[in-house]
Amino acid sequence: MRALLLAVLAALAFSAPARAIVGGQPADAALKAETAMIVSTRGASCTGVVLAPNALLTAAHCVQPAADYAVVVFEAEGPRLIPANRIAVHPAFDPNSFETRRPTPDLAIVRLSAPLPGSFRPAQLSAEVALPARRTAFTVVGFGVTKDGDGKSAGTLRAVELPSIGTTGGIMVRLSDGAAKGGCTGDSGGPAYLDGMVAGIIGWSTAAGGARGCGGVTGATLVGPQRPWIDATVRGMGR
Repeated sequence: MRALLLAVLAALAFSAPARAIVGGQPADAALKAETAMIVSTRGASCTGVVLAPNALLTAAHCVQPAADYAVVVFEAEGPRLIPANRIAVHPAFDPNSFETRRPTPDLAIVRLSAPLPGSFRPAQLSAEVALPARRTAFTVVGFGVTKDGDGKSAGTLRAVELPSIGTTGGIMVRLSDGAAKGGCTGDSGGPAYLDGMVAGIIGWSTAAGGARGCGGVTGATLVGPQRPWIDATVRGMGR
């Protein structure tokens, strides 16, 4: 765990001003209560959605590589880690799906070894299975960087509103307003809210024109069609 803490400190670069989400604004208290930062001994960070005091929903690609994972809780005394002791990846997830352009459910459940502080609360998940109409407004939230490659800008929860521009494979929504806004590195696993409920989990982003980077399109796995797996997995892990 000492190695994990050092990786957290290096990834967050606490000496620098912290921001997240390209083109976003600081998230309000309600969003902070439902969202947590996931870190690993790989030095990478992602975002997760609180499902229960000791369980989070995140992106599968965030937790699939072999490593130790934990949630970092920001307290007055400094960052505190709550290690993960069990991880369940959606059985249909394919880590090569982005390259093959065949979307699969990029979802995972993380169970923690101890409860989150009382300041956190479970988010409400959407059960809607119908695909969202174009121009439906989502709010995406994450702890990621504000500029591709700028690791020092990660670590503070931010949010931005983005409209739907379409869906992919019946399981994913694509979000963009054409104004260099959206998810970036570290925002994966973060929530995409619709009408106050978590309707999607951020999985990827592109720069303008589909190039590698951020600020172009943000992709999120829709939660509603995957609720049976989510609910059964959380029950199976126990609370």
